[in-house]
Amino acid sequence: MTIEEIISVQKDERKKCLDAILSSKSRKKIILAGAGTGKTFTFKEVLNANPEGENIAMTFIRMLTSDMYVSFGDLAEVKTFHAYCKKILHEQNGKVELIPFLTKIIEEDVQALELKLKDFDKKIQMLDEGSPEVEFYLRRGDYYDAVSFNDSVYRLYKALQEKPGIVPNFNQILIDEYQDFNPLEVAFINELEKKGNILIVGDDDQAVYAGRCASPNHLRDKFNSGDYEKFELPFCGRCPEVIVRATNAFLSNAQKKGFLKGRVNKRYECFIELKGNDSTRFPKIITAQCSTGNTVAKYVDNVIQRIDAKDIEESWKEGSEYPTVLIVGPKQYLAIIQKELVCKYPQMVYKLNEEKPISVIDGYNILLKDENTNLGWRILIDFYFKQKEIRTFIEGSEKGKQMLDILDKEFIQQQKRVIEIISIIKAGEDFTEELKDELKKIVKDFYDEIVEYYSPKDKEKEEKPDKTKPSILLSSFVGCKGLSAGYVMIVGANDGSIPKDPCRISDVEIAQFMVALTRTRKQCYIVSNKWHITPKRNGIYQQAYEKSCFLNWIPSKFIEDKGVLKSKDIK
Repeated sequence: MTIEEIISVQKDERKKCLDAILSSKSRKKIILAGAGTGKTFTFKEVLNANPEGENIAMTFIRMLTSDMYVSFGDLAEVKTFHAYCKKILHEQNGKVELIPFLTKIIEEDVQALELKLKDFDKKIQMLDEGSPEVEFYLRRGDYYDAVSFNDSVYRLYKALQEKPGIVPNFNQILIDEYQDFNPLEVAFINELEKKGNILIVGDDDQAVYAGRCASPNHLRDKFNSGDYEKFELPFCGRCPEVIVRATNAFLSNAQKKGFLKGRVNKRYECFIELKGNDSTRFPKIITAQCSTGNTVAKYVDNVIQRIDAKDIEESWKEGSEYPTVLIVGPKQYLAIIQKELVCKYPQMVYKLNEEKPISVIDGYNILLKDENTNLGWRILIDFYFKQKEIRTFIEGSEKGKQMLDILDKEFIQQQKRVIEIISIIKAGEDFTEELKDELKKIVKDFYDEIVEYYSPKDKEKEEKPDKTKPSILLSSFVGCKGLSAGYVMIVGANDGSIPKDPCRISDVEIAQFMVALTRTRKQCYIVSNKWHITPKRNGIYQQAYEKSCFLNWIPSKFIEDKGVLKSKDIK
């Protein structure tokens, strides 16, 4: 067939796929949709066809809710699971704070009480309802008037079973990223699906989350259950043809090697009408093996310098912005690249996924809202008391005493004075030398941290981005989920990084590599490192690295290999 004929056939098939979804009278629908196949567009079309009544769209990825909110407007309420659960719990119980670090606080309580309880999040995610861990966690959460991400879902799930009316009926329920759900979230959706028409979308090839008890088998089971009418979105309007074909080959080879058991095979084709030009311009995936980590950074710089101005302009297009360049890889490589290039590219952003440790600021922030809250005082005692004293306080709280009834009155009075002074600092009022001395005397080692955090910041003129320059985002493999970019550079593509152990490859690692690959709108570069160089007493020590075995799963016909590059080779 000619290109024109292929485009015509694809357009007809694509329309039939969408029409089948929109015309279906089934109350329960499920779509298996590969990367870049138009899930958000399909959601919007479903909502446009059902504009009346209450509609809701939910996912647990915060970044995706932002995209859906912009796209859907007033057509639907858009929430993460946790935000929605917190909202309903707040309506039912009054004050409920969503505290991401609640689990850390409760783990510290366990340590102080010398209890043999552990794996709180796992027990909640796995619906281990009879475990002492779940009982203890809920009791401590009640004491702190707070919920975490996991127990917010758990609490609403249990409440729904007892009082279904606390959640309204919906005209349309939309659920995204089902492949990354754990047993708790699956159970919650099973309750929610009683509330109206439901459309679930997912892709078992994109199950990238480890450590939260998620499994793509939940999507596979739902897809094969017979309870849901099944649909497909087979046409990728994001990636050029070489990425789509390489992805299909990569997944096929993974299955041949015994991975991805139970995978649902699906059509995944490049939508030529949208991606024909890019497919012609970028017919190959570029691979290179750089001599050192610093050479990787130099090569990244070289690629960025050669990006066409029209591609940069396209990435900044209002209403459909995306990073010009997305650099995905292990933290040690991203750190080198940021250090070497951030001065040259001020529009470079390093997207960190690491959790910050609990600080004294967290305690004061909570007490600024409510001086009586147990949680705020609980955080402060970690910074002002020794472990033996903390244990006494926690034991008292377990007997039902409020923190304000347990703590020394002088300490309470001093800290309330700190809150008064912080309010003065925040308001930009006269922070006199007397107040400074008073604050310093009470908080001691935390003085600089408190003053720096709460002092009003000078309102600098927000610099408008230079849209003639590329925007650059650095991200981990997990963090790139939900993103797309003109140019994608997968760095640190070595055995030991991705995968961590070529003898023990996990399905999650396969999904992470595939997801990084399919963020590509134009061209993808896969960069490995040849040598690890460390100082040695008499010179340097060199340790050879192997290129990621995943590269062998992509047929050579899709790759243009630049070979081994030394720093001097990169102009």
